[in-house]
Amino acid sequence: MRVPKLVAVILLVSSLFTTKAARAYDMDCAIMLCMAGGFPSSDVCAEAYAEMIRRITPWPVQPPFGVCSFSGPVPLGGASGERELDISTPDYAWLRRTRVLWWRSRHWGNRTEGTEYWSWSLRSCDHEIRNCRILSRRYSSTTPWPASFVTEHGQVITPPENAGRWFSNRAVRVEYGDYEGKINHSDWVRY
Repeated sequence: MRVPKLVAVILLVSSLFTTKAARAYDMDCAIMLCMAGGFPSSDVCAEAYAEMIRRITPWPVQPPFGVCSFSGPVPLGGASGERELDISTPDYAWLRRTRVLWWRSRHWGNRTEGTEYWSWSLRSCDHEIRNCRILSRRYSSTTPWPASFVTEHGQVITPPENAGRWFSNRAVRVEYGDYEGKINHSDWVRY
């Protein structure tokens, strides 16, 4: 009688760990599929979008999505016995166009004395948060930041709305391509 109870407990505990691993793959797949469709309105895509934003909102920064193989790691043999899906193929070009845009700004000084200053930087990183480059950066400028910027994909974006006259601001957004090649972007998310 004790053996069946022990087996049931072991199966229950192992199913909890298996569910968590499968859940991670499910969310990465949902993010990739919803992104390919331009994040259409649905509960699944809303949850996927929220998870993507949660991952890129520091700290610690994570890539906006992992690799989805739709059924877990692909068996290969060899030492580890598995590998992730290869997204370097032409079928995944839309996914490799994903960029994470980081905004930092500061505005300070005294307007009446003519000592008003603006500093800002707009940085763009790839989907793995590895290859980053500065799109625009100024320190202690006597003129405000531009009303818009052009991204690496040619999109015109505006900086995040500020919270008041004297402020410091940090925000992040994702620029992504869908399966047809159309580039879109998320809203700015402050952190």
